[in-house]
Amino acid sequence: MADGPFVSNIGTPQGDSLSPVLFSVYLENALKEVRTILPRPTNKLEKTLPTEIAYADDVDFVGLNFVDTEEVQNTLHKYNLLVNIDKTEFTTLSRAGTEYKNTKKVGTLIGDEEDVERRKRLSNAALTKLLNVWIKGDKIKRKTKLKLYRSLVKSILVYNCGTWALTKSEEEKLNAFHRKQLRKVLNIKYPVKITNSSLYNKCEEHPLSIYILENRWRLFGHILRRNIEIPANKSMNSYFATHGKKFRGRPLTTLPVVLNKDLSRLQENTLQLTTREDLEHLRCIARNRQQWRELSTRIRKAAEAPPSDD
Repeated sequence: MADGPFVSNIGTPQGDSLSPVLFSVYLENALKEVRTILPRPTNKLEKTLPTEIAYADDVDFVGLNFVDTEEVQNTLHKYNLLVNIDKTEFTTLSRAGTEYKNTKKVGTLIGDEEDVERRKRLSNAALTKLLNVWIKGDKIKRKTKLKLYRSLVKSILVYNCGTWALTKSEEEKLNAFHRKQLRKVLNIKYPVKITNSSLYNKCEEHPLSIYILENRWRLFGHILRRNIEIPANKSMNSYFATHGKKFRGRPLTTLPVVLNKDLSRLQENTLQLTTREDLEHLRCIARNRQQWRELSTRIRKAAEAPPSDD
């Protein structure tokens, strides 16, 4: 170590409130050059898709081949921005491949099914750590137990759940998993039985699928109110473009598909989400927060309603 003070002319000091701002400004300057060297798809609309998705210093670069990613590293090196190789992952995105689904982005796996299974494991681990709390019976109030569960276990299970596009069967499995955890919290074991509705009432909870639906529409409304140039809005515009070939087989369960199913539950409803025009109509509604809350409430009530006998 040096005996006296030394001058640093590369990088920004850490530990103060100004450092992240300075870093973000400097990184943006380097990204401007990166955007000029990363080739874009030839399709007119897809050319507008972002070259990168960034959250602070966590950046994903989208290239057409592996050579492009090497050019990115060389460009960043010119700005003394060194990529941490140990934390860097290279992922190939394709309709046929599934490797990308296990790629983690801001604590969430890209594949919905994979992320749900991971959330189950993590939340179960947290539940097990508090096993002594659940089995102490009357020594700890039920209300206190449920507060601990929601704060320390459920929050892990439903992290980023607004991004999930789940099938009906996947939702039912998740609801069953949630109920199993609630029974452990209340220390309800065989041969003691309790109906699902009684369990929810006792815990002041709802099916997890309803909670996910609420978060899905809250996130959707938030994105619709944001700038049209953010990656999420660009991706939605690309999704609803009428170009491109159709793939054979059953359509994938995507967020737009699930959102459209949510809308289809409404009585006397003219809203849907199948075209770019539908998207823009919903964007207009989202700009009025009161109208959006009313729409979200109607969708939730429709989802909670028992199925019709027709």
